[in-house]
Amino acid sequence: MGESIAEGKIFKAAVQKPEAVAAAHNTAALSEDSFERKMTKGELFSYGLGGVASTMPSQFKISYAMNFMSDVAGLHVGAVGLLNTLLIIWDAINDPIIGGIADRTNTKRWGKYRPHMMMGILMWAVIMVALFTVPNIPKTGQWIYYITALLLYSVFYTQFTVPWQALNSAMTHDPKERNLMLTCRQYGGSIAGAAVGIFVIPIVGHAANPKTGWHISVGIVCAVMVIAGLLAANGAKRVDYYNSLETPEKVHLKGQIHIITKNRAVICAALLLGIVNLVNTTNAAISLYYLRCVVNNLGLKAIFSIVTLIIGLIVIPVMPAILKRFGKSKTFLFGMAIISLQSILLFIRREFATDFEVVFMSFLNGLGFVIANVAVLAMIPDCTDFTEYKFGTAQAGFINAAITFMKKFCSSFSTLIVGCVLAAVGYSAQSEVSQELIDVIINLKIAYPIVLVAATILVIRQYPITPEFAVQMRAELKERRAEAKQKNNK
Repeated sequence: MGESIAEGKIFKAAVQKPEAVAAAHNTAALSEDSFERKMTKGELFSYGLGGVASTMPSQFKISYAMNFMSDVAGLHVGAVGLLNTLLIIWDAINDPIIGGIADRTNTKRWGKYRPHMMMGILMWAVIMVALFTVPNIPKTGQWIYYITALLLYSVFYTQFTVPWQALNSAMTHDPKERNLMLTCRQYGGSIAGAAVGIFVIPIVGHAANPKTGWHISVGIVCAVMVIAGLLAANGAKRVDYYNSLETPEKVHLKGQIHIITKNRAVICAALLLGIVNLVNTTNAAISLYYLRCVVNNLGLKAIFSIVTLIIGLIVIPVMPAILKRFGKSKTFLFGMAIISLQSILLFIRREFATDFEVVFMSFLNGLGFVIANVAVLAMIPDCTDFTEYKFGTAQAGFINAAITFMKKFCSSFSTLIVGCVLAAVGYSAQSEVSQELIDVIINLKIAYPIVLVAATILVIRQYPITPEFAVQMRAELKERRAEAKQKNNK
């Protein structure tokens, strides 16, 4: 315990309302610790809307951006895949900077995280429209245009999602409430992600031309994400206002790197989140090519999304009970094992799989992803507590940014993998479907889940936060916070 405290300064008092803000709150609220007060249904619902705001545009981009750039804009499929991966260098700079800025923000009108959420969601919507527009300029100009759009997409994606995710740690210290927040978040995200798969292809297919269809689709996405994102920011106002959340002292780059590199919990959680999302984004990136070239039935895309929606509606509400019963690590491994079953079935059936079997494989992937993704996201608030426990500083925004970076880092390789594989067999939108193309798509869909499941087994063994240690850690942190609060009140 002594070593833990010595590694950093003890957590400071979290709730300090200036007189100007206090006048706006009643006497009962003033005497109440925001972290100890039970969250309302409205707060849980609004936080869940953040899942809609973050998932709908990101799923839209993951599912369709690569195909849009190659088949509508006419860019080389391999180059598009490489471009998305190279942009991870920008993410490496962008994510921790925005996470650190959010942690040190303290505006008098909007608080710490909410101003970033509002600014981020509005600008993100603008960039979404730009990303799914084909400018009438030469090819060189188009490349510059899309590179710029992707760079800005990363900035505003991070500016909204990192502060919003940080609220999962900042709004409550109660592990049950954190799991409820996560459930609402995943519920909203599941519905939003499925909706994208259901309405986009029919709209694009029935439009006068593909470009018009894409504009209508991205317009719907932007309208929904802006409304949901602003409501999510507004729902956090009870906790996030001027001086309500601790503003950690600025830590130099060397100190921030130390907090990450010496933090086994954060490293493991980041790798696990990266791996499970690489599985999901690779599946999304190859999906349209698989349905068009192997199954010859693009209509199944909407059915996939309906299946995913049903899975989310049924499974996500029971995830808190599953996590409590089996623990986060075991639940995560169970989800990844389900994902690997699709590879076994596809290995047996290959291109002869019936439509029903294809849908069933999508069901296995969707079910496994929901279980594994919720389990690893539930680890992130524990990692925030672990950082405070080990280093004496609470940096919810920075820790979420570090973990989110790994998610984007790993996910970026999905377009590189798919793009390079398709380019290797000479794929183009106008080319005929060869047996070589069919084989390479099927082999890719078989191989990547098996390899990544094996990787997660190695990583999960290094994760230091067991259920028993988590209870001990939270109890000690509660004592430290109480002591710090008493000192500040004197």
